[in-house]
Amino acid sequence: MPTRTTVPKRERTRRLLLDAGRRVLAERGEAFTATDVVLAAEVSNGTFYNYFEDRDAFLDEVVKDSLLGIADAAAGDTSGDDPAWRFAVASTRVLHAAVADPVWGRLLLRLSESPVSPLTEIDRHLRVDLADGLAAGRFAHGDDPVTLDLVGGTLMASIRRLCASEAGADLVPAVVARLLGALGLGRREAAKLAARAAGQPASGGALPSRA
Repeated sequence: MPTRTTVPKRERTRRLLLDAGRRVLAERGEAFTATDVVLAAEVSNGTFYNYFEDRDAFLDEVVKDSLLGIADAAAGDTSGDDPAWRFAVASTRVLHAAVADPVWGRLLLRLSESPVSPLTEIDRHLRVDLADGLAAGRFAHGDDPVTLDLVGGTLMASIRRLCASEAGADLVPAVVARLLGALGLGRREAAKLAARAAGQPASGGALPSRA
């Protein structure tokens, strides 16, 4: 039986490897090797194979771990009944997660090019709010494929801009306000909800200029 001290150490080492894998995958895409991960994590080859059978098994774990991160980021505030508010919170959290951790954001962009697209996980959370918004008369569009592509595509494009340092965190409420407007909310209410979700005063929903 493992002791109380060995279990945390094993978990820390596994976390170290997964975090290194995220960085390598974000920088190089899926054409990486186990050696790349070992060098990034500053551990031995033996340590890597103590935790993962091979490179493909490791990649599966990195993708699974990253998709869980997306699920956490997209989990909006379910305490209210307004689907427009839940949508604003979920979208804001996804974008803010990319601002706080650009490596995570770049990894999402890399994964969006693979068969295991992060948009699938984002869609899973947004479908409920979009369908509820249409049913409640808050949105003019629901969880149809075009609307999902509009929302998911805009979020990924914004993440790319944020990770490329083409814009700061002030882009987040502007994007969310624009999406709410596209879903059918009036401009003033959309800007108010987006600003509230971002925790800052309303600014009218105008897109910030590039530096």
